[in-house]
Amino acid sequence: MIRIRVLAVGAAAALSLTACGGGSSKNDPYGLETAGTIEAAVSTDQPPFATASKAGAPQGYIVDITDEVAKRLRLKVNYKASTVPAALQGLTSGQYDLAASGLGVTAERQKQVAFTKALYWSTTAVVTRKDESASQVTDFRGKKVGVVTGAVQEAFVEQKMPGARKVQFANQNAAVSQLLSGNLDAFVVGGPDAEAYLKQYTKLKIALSAPVDHPTSMAVQKKNTKLLQAVDGQLTAMVGDGTFLRIYKKWFTEPPADGLVATWPALKSQLGS
Repeated sequence: MIRIRVLAVGAAAALSLTACGGGSSKNDPYGLETAGTIEAAVSTDQPPFATASKAGAPQGYIVDITDEVAKRLRLKVNYKASTVPAALQGLTSGQYDLAASGLGVTAERQKQVAFTKALYWSTTAVVTRKDESASQVTDFRGKKVGVVTGAVQEAFVEQKMPGARKVQFANQNAAVSQLLSGNLDAFVVGGPDAEAYLKQYTKLKIALSAPVDHPTSMAVQKKNTKLLQAVDGQLTAMVGDGTFLRIYKKWFTEPPADGLVATWPALKSQLGS
């Protein structure tokens, strides 16, 4: 049985979540930092893409996808807690092999890392408390709008919400906490993440949402074409045999968006359309 090794994710495990470093073995066909193991950075404040269980282990859509890919490649996975900006930087420095988080694919990020084929096609959501009346992007002028530093939603706040006072946070949970306490007027985040928070907190609502023009994927080191090809190859196989859709339905209730089906045409017949 292929063993997926998981390190606890949380403050108590911070010291054990440091990088291993080192170069890839000559016998390693995937160019990994540690032969036989994918060193994977994971941001566990991205429900339903990745969160931490009560025991501290990562779980979620991206985690299930990563574990399945690793099993098929006969590799272990060493998950390490990280923010999205730190994960992307860790790829460029050789600290990680994979950023196993829900990452928006942007032209700027593509200069630094290489992205896998699409895993999701998202929306941008503006989350507010239910007592907030604002319902259009122009309604947030002068209001404090939170966003995670380095997230693709920063551009939405800057370009689509004129006059909004952008407040940056290190992670989503911190922003949601400030929103609930009344210190923020809104929080801009990916649609699936927003829906997950609404299930947790009845005081919140999605004031408005907008489609995005890019997929959500994982990322690898830009130079590591071997690992990218291997991951994409297994994703293709998973789509073909139905495993991809089974994992998708475990974490999402809405059907795959048109953009995702365009990437994976085999999903169309599996969805019965």
